Amino acid sequence: MCDLIFHNANAITMDPVHSRAELIAIQDGKILLTGGNELLSSLTSRKTRAVDCAGRTVLPGFIDAHCHLHAYAESLVSLNLSPKEGVRSISVIQEKIRRLCEKLPPGNWIRGKSYNEFYLAERRHPDRRDLDAAALLHPVKLTHRSGHAHVLNSLALKIAGIGEETGDPPGGMIDRDSTGLPTGILYGLGSYLAERIPPLDEAETERGAVLANEKLLSCGITSVQDASPVNGPAQWRRFVKWKVNGILQPRITMMTGLDSSAVPDPLDWSSQLGADELRLGGTKIIANEVTGSLHPTQKELDEAVCAIHAAGRQAAIHAIEEPVIEAALRAIESALKRNFRKDHRHRIEHCSLCRPELLRRLARAGVTVVTQPAFIYFSGDRYLQTVPPDQLEYLYPVRSMLDAGLLVGAGSDCPIADPNPLLSMWAAITRMTEEGAALPQQRIGLLDAIKLHTINAAASAFEDGIKGSLTPGKAADVVMLSENIFEADQGRIKDVQVVLTVLGGEVVRSSSSISNL
Repeated sequence: MCDLIFHNANAITMDPVHSRAELIAIQDGKILLTGGNELLSSLTSRKTRAVDCAGRTVLPGFIDAHCHLHAYAESLVSLNLSPKEGVRSISVIQEKIRRLCEKLPPGNWIRGKSYNEFYLAERRHPDRRDLDAAALLHPVKLTHRSGHAHVLNSLALKIAGIGEETGDPPGGMIDRDSTGLPTGILYGLGSYLAERIPPLDEAETERGAVLANEKLLSCGITSVQDASPVNGPAQWRRFVKWKVNGILQPRITMMTGLDSSAVPDPLDWSSQLGADELRLGGTKIIANEVTGSLHPTQKELDEAVCAIHAAGRQAAIHAIEEPVIEAALRAIESALKRNFRKDHRHRIEHCSLCRPELLRRLARAGVTVVTQPAFIYFSGDRYLQTVPPDQLEYLYPVRSMLDAGLLVGAGSDCPIADPNPLLSMWAAITRMTEEGAALPQQRIGLLDAIKLHTINAAASAFEDGIKGSLTPGKAADVVMLSENIFEADQGRIKDVQVVLTVLGGEVVRSSSSISNL
């Protein structure tokens, strides 16, 4: 007999053997079987919870294959400076900072997240003078929506040790005015600042983690892959604490940064949690051309990937535009020449602008791509104004990726974008921007969009044997939607709700509309 049964379901299992089912049976935290409604009576006892799905869609639990949980938690308890909050000018940012200064004693840090200069009336980043006009006695740090630019006021610059004589750190750039003084705008200095600016108070971070947990479960996200390049033993211990205390419930796969070495010391990563709750993922490498040249250099990138590959681990390389993507590919190809391994699944993170010929080369090398379809929605209007027209069809080219034979998973990159997988699927299907414009090339179908957020996302981290589909023996991570999305207007998919989230056979979130639990 079973612990939990879904019946009268329109279940899309992602299992190639039994792709559809009316009934999903769960026992001891695992999928027991899938089949037709006729099995219900033979599987039910007095202790069985039976959920009548009334034809709604049931799917494997969603997997966010690229996010930043600590940053997301922090963002939920920081000033929200996104356009959705009505922040459309630097004067509005200043007023929000002033109001917070009135509540906090001098010397307390003020943090703001998600400002977007594209939507500001001034069409520029705020700078230290703008922030100084709002706060002289409080250090201020603002983070751009991309996470790759920051703005500090004069007091914060002083605390961070950034002045006229400070040189650009590797891979980063300190913006300067005509006199050589820092403007307060910093590019690619996230790790540099993390070492010099005190972190958010632990109690506040935990409060943010509680809010993040609520949001993730409400979106049906049962697993996440944290892709933060600063991850190390301290971040691992925090995740252990959050998991043990029930603060963050989704399963976590944590990538490590290069500083934690290609082969982490097992003593640094011990916990009383099972590997299905918290496990180590690949090694994250940030590759970019912020300063006009590749950082790390091609030689350094080759050596880093070769070391990771030789250790039997997975490299996950942040690469946005074609020159950097090609450099990442060369590093992977170099590692394979030295030590061929067929199923390495080394990853390119983002792969934001890429032509089909380069995608085919990635496929031949066995590279996996984890990309962000929702960026077409959140940033598409900016792309339409800033990206050359002949390149627009190659932006987040999921259709071309799939056609090339690549394994493609999807992540939200939250807090940069909302983590809602249904919004991401809708963006992949419609290629519509927030303001209603269309980038019609690269549209994919609904089934492919679901795969990006379930079985493919699991496979991107070598986890497709334990999750990602409603297959007997796999983890019973399940979501039920508010309707049958295969019968709904595809233009409405982003508005469909998750009404039930099951993690390891336990209901962790349910809507009031589900009355038979």
